[in-house]
Amino acid sequence: MAGRTPIPVSRAMRQVAAHLDLARRQQRITMELLAGRANLSVPTVRRLLSEGAGTFENFLRVARILGMLDDIVGATDPLRTPIGRARAEQDVPKRVRG
Repeated sequence: MAGRTPIPVSRAMRQVAAHLDLARRQQRITMELLAGRANLSVPTVRRLLSEGAGTFENFLRVARILGMLDDIVGATDPLRTPIGRARAEQDVPKRVRG
């Protein structure tokens, strides 16, 4: 059971949605055109860009259309973190068991 969304996560969802919507407006792409290019419905895109609500796949579809997909992939690269860089030289297990 997932429970309630933590406040920092909710805040980040809204901020990312606002950034995507700003990128859409800067590129002069209508909501309808973005939805069509991402193969999503207009209500789905509207909810994603206004509330930050939606699936991870839909988020990535919209990011791709807006030219942000590579930046998002890069932002999740563990080698960009201090721990990831420190551990890069070490033997990293394929699985972590609890």
